Amino acid sequence: MVDPPKKLESFLDITGIEHIAINIRDGKKSRDFYNRILGFPQLKTVDHGDCEITYFSLPNGARLEMFDYHGSNRSPEHHDKDAGLRHLAFQVTDVAAHEALLRSQGIEITLPTCDLPDLNARVLLFKDPNGITIEFCEDL
Repeated sequence: MVDPPKKLESFLDITGIEHIAINIRDGKKSRDFYNRILGFPQLKTVDHGDCEITYFSLPNGARLEMFDYHGSNRSPEHHDKDAGLRHLAFQVTDVAAHEALLRSQGIEITLPTCDLPDLNARVLLFKDPNGITIEFCEDL
């Protein structure tokens, strides 16, 4: 019989997410998407020579960092069963209403609004201009 894992006595005190960083293909489309479509305030863009990093404010004090390597970012195909980041999820108050707004802006919906009773959630999946899946969710 295998003993259950023991809880580590940790010195870590993680209190929240500071930022999320993504590589982007098209700076103009990505800035428009995250600012105008999703409504995240753009903070600043910093030129680092080989890339520009644009910062957006996220809810609860976190930030989004977008790394633009001036069109040289590779765009490998990523599938749900691949290892790595699967999606970014944001809590909203009315998933179906958000779906209608996204559709009116021509945003690619990959999973229309649906209920997941076993998770007590209503969800919607869509893609950003870089192919990153974003989820909007609300409690049932």
